[in-house]
Amino acid sequence: MNVVPMHARCAFGLMSAAMIGAGTMLPSAAMAGAAVQTGVHADAHERRAEPTVISADGGAIVSRAPDQAKVSVGVEASGKTTAEATDALNKAMERVIKAVKDTQLAGLVVQSQSVSLHPEYERQSDGRQTREPRIIGYRASNTIRVTTADVASVGQVLDKAVAAGANQVFGIGFARKDDAEARREALVKATADARSKAEAIADALGYRIVRVQRAQTGSVGVRPMYKSWGRGMEFAADVQFAPAPTPIESGQVEVSANVSVEFVVEPK
Repeated sequence: MNVVPMHARCAFGLMSAAMIGAGTMLPSAAMAGAAVQTGVHADAHERRAEPTVISADGGAIVSRAPDQAKVSVGVEASGKTTAEATDALNKAMERVIKAVKDTQLAGLVVQSQSVSLHPEYERQSDGRQTREPRIIGYRASNTIRVTTADVASVGQVLDKAVAAGANQVFGIGFARKDDAEARREALVKATADARSKAEAIADALGYRIVRVQRAQTGSVGVRPMYKSWGRGMEFAADVQFAPAPTPIESGQVEVSANVSVEFVVEPK
């Protein structure tokens, strides 16, 4: 059995304390210090500087000549009974549809739009409804939408329909059958508009654009030329119209686009 003298054990203890006090790290302490440094280094690596960004909105409108014309016409008839009202309506509507189809315009499409039948109530002399509602007749209506590729001749549809008995006209509109190319052009011009605005801002601040960080498409829409008369232009079936054709101006169809773009910039 080896016995270490007391003075030797004390010397060893003092030496160990001196080594620690002098900054010498024990293996476990050294490892702990390395872990902390590594952690700090990784943290700094992750905290990268955020890029400077300029956001700009761009918009554009592209105009195109319409290649479609649409008009809604209808007939309204009344009678003491439902059968009387609908019979009068159906006969008049058959004449209107035949007259429209006989125009044989290019790309002609006739489509039913609405059909209605409702009672009419007795009213007092001042226009108010009587206290106890009493049905005195019925009113029926039928509306069709007519589409044609012959934009310049759409006035004929109105003239022929009215001459055949149509007593309601709900408006006329013009559109593009295929607006994909116009939509694309509008988007390209809207994007160029956004970049132009961003370049102006960057230049004023002493920066230059280096790349695009984010781009988002806003609304892209088509605004056809459309003339509406509210509930419709109504007139009595026996109204006589002048033989002169209805003048129609088609105008232009507008396609609009909006975009939002974020540009990364740096000092010049």
